[in-house]
Amino acid sequence: MQIKKRLTISNILMLIIPVVVIFVIAMIMSIPFSKAIESRFSIERERDPNAYILQQNIRPDINKFVDKEDFENLTKELQKLLEPKGYHLIITNDGEIISSNVTEEDKKAISIIGDDILFKSNSIVLEMNSASLVKNSFMRDGKIINIIAINSDYKPIIFDFKSEMSKFIISYIVLVIIISLIVVTITNAILSSKIYKKLIVPLELLSYGSEQIKNGNLDFEMNYDSDDEFNQVCGDFNEMRMRLKDSVEMQLKYEENRKQLVVGISHDLRTPLTAIKGYVEGLRDGVASTPEKQKKYLDTIYTKACDMDALVDSLFLFSKLDTGQFPFKFNIVNVNEYLRDFFKCAKKEFYGKEVEISFLSECDTSTEVKLDSQEMYRVLLNILDNSVKYNKNRKLKIEISLYDKGDLIELILSDNGSGVQEEDIPKLFLSFYRGDASRTKPNEGSGLGLAIAKHIIEAHDGQIIAYNKEGLSIKIILPKNYKKNI
Repeated sequence: MQIKKRLTISNILMLIIPVVVIFVIAMIMSIPFSKAIESRFSIERERDPNAYILQQNIRPDINKFVDKEDFENLTKELQKLLEPKGYHLIITNDGEIISSNVTEEDKKAISIIGDDILFKSNSIVLEMNSASLVKNSFMRDGKIINIIAINSDYKPIIFDFKSEMSKFIISYIVLVIIISLIVVTITNAILSSKIYKKLIVPLELLSYGSEQIKNGNLDFEMNYDSDDEFNQVCGDFNEMRMRLKDSVEMQLKYEENRKQLVVGISHDLRTPLTAIKGYVEGLRDGVASTPEKQKKYLDTIYTKACDMDALVDSLFLFSKLDTGQFPFKFNIVNVNEYLRDFFKCAKKEFYGKEVEISFLSECDTSTEVKLDSQEMYRVLLNILDNSVKYNKNRKLKIEISLYDKGDLIELILSDNGSGVQEEDIPKLFLSFYRGDASRTKPNEGSGLGLAIAKHIIEAHDGQIIAYNKEGLSIKIILPKNYKKNI
């Protein structure tokens, strides 16, 4: 999952999860709070001697009372209810008091209220001064039955409903807020921890890679499997490491080649220079005392100087090719016509050297390639020249074959010589390689011919390959040219 998407989801969850959890907790908490409020009100209702509530509690079904015993039981029940609230009871039947437990204080309060209200009025609730009177009147068998409760020391409990509800609500809100903060903190910590791990692991991996590169180690590999932005970053880092490694190896290889080049130049120049010095000293010291010897010495000096000049030209060409500064002149040429012309020139070049050259083409006569004609001529002639130089057979046969391979052409130059040791084939295109470890035969070439040929072929976007097949074969692969791409 992409980090951007993961962060978006994480931010959404940081909102949704706390809201859902807080809502659930708030709903759950509302149950005990509701019960607590109800319990609080119930307790207050139990404590509250409210006259109107009391009137409802002393309203029995008189029709069920048959005899005196029923009234006695009623009296006991009502007294049990009224006494905790400070009330005393009077029950009258047709004006006659049949039960009473009033005190002197109650009697004083009754005298103030008046007998008419007490006995002759219907059901009534009366609160006057510090007295509270509750009366229920019933009609039975034409007689009036009064149940009267009186409290001469009445002190009503004032219950502030608004204040009590405010306290409960504030407590509820504070508790919900505290729990909400805890939930938000825990949710944020968990989600942040997960995001942190997703970020810190690749960052530590990149830090490790940077440290390895700084220390010169390019053989490590960064393995990161998560499908996010860091996957691409780590992949690019690995590619950078590989390119850097290739660059370092190429640089080391270049340095090694340069050293070999310097060694080769030194060796190949020292041999003719030594010869030239020797012959010059011979002329100077009078060793060549006759005109014939002097001419021979001078001819040798000239030949060695020409060898050195050819070596310097080859070095100069190789250097320009190696640095990519050689000015190629490409043209679109018909490959069949070009090779037939080269075949004719090659036959003239090696005429009289017991060399038989043949040409075979299986390529369409209209096939065209992009070539620098002069430099390709140099490559082909160098290959043939090597075949002649290193030939150990009396009669040398060279075959030039051209094949069509789809988008490519293959040009193969084969001889019937002794070939090359298999382990030496990869070294053929190295500079100064002659297949002679002692390097005692500079007259057989500079050892730069095939190295130059490789640079020229690669500049044509081609390949050059050597292999043994009844002698040595050199295969050159070049791309065809399509006019629509020109």
